[in-house]
Amino acid sequence: MKLNLNNTFTIAKYTAKEILKSKILISTLIIGLALFVLTFVAYSFSYGDPARIAIDFGLGMLSLSSVGIATFIGVSLLFDEIEQRTIYQIISRPVGRNTFLLGKTFGLISVLVINILILSFVSVALYLFLDGEMNNLIVWSIIFTVVEAIMVLVIVSFFSLLTSKVLSVLLTISLYIVGHAIGGVKLLTFVKDRPFLEYIIDGYQFLLPGFYKLNIKDFVLYKKSLPTEYLFSSLSYGILYSLGVVCLSIFIFNKKDLN
Repeated sequence: MKLNLNNTFTIAKYTAKEILKSKILISTLIIGLALFVLTFVAYSFSYGDPARIAIDFGLGMLSLSSVGIATFIGVSLLFDEIEQRTIYQIISRPVGRNTFLLGKTFGLISVLVINILILSFVSVALYLFLDGEMNNLIVWSIIFTVVEAIMVLVIVSFFSLLTSKVLSVLLTISLYIVGHAIGGVKLLTFVKDRPFLEYIIDGYQFLLPGFYKLNIKDFVLYKKSLPTEYLFSSLSYGILYSLGVVCLSIFIFNKKDLN
């Protein structure tokens, strides 16, 4: 696989600038303001620990908004370039398809990380303002949110190589929902009493994304701790799965007829 790092960086930089020009940061700031308002509304009408309410709302909205942004920018990663035929102006130069795809992907990931950091700052600031105590699981939860959003981005980008925008989004959202629900399914007595169902679920997690591995919000709110081995294994799973999808996307993109 031929790859020019300088060209990859240039494409990533250009992609990030183009996305930022689309006023996506304004949307992020609006989400941050909404998070601020909703947290105080929930605090005013709820009983219990205000800091816990703040971090519950914060991490929940952080995850959902990040997935939404990842889906929105990821589905257009290559689809628009191919439809508008602007891709020919780039790959007709000495820029390989591998370089182009990786550059676009890294550019979108950088925008995604910026958005998540902004919303994370708002969430954690509200939590600390309401006398919450910082712990390492909050940091891990933010890291997992980044990994989860990257997984969504590369998955929707992969689907956009094979089908339409609408279907790509629907397939990605379906995998996201099932990927979170599959963890609870394994705990059902019905499944435990039928070992073959456990094998099927394990097979699903090998081929399709198990997003539940990255959801540690309940531990942040209540247990405050998780084994280090679990945290690193979940992080490794998310990173390796994303790399696998990117490699598969590169393979398909190299075989795709752009005419």
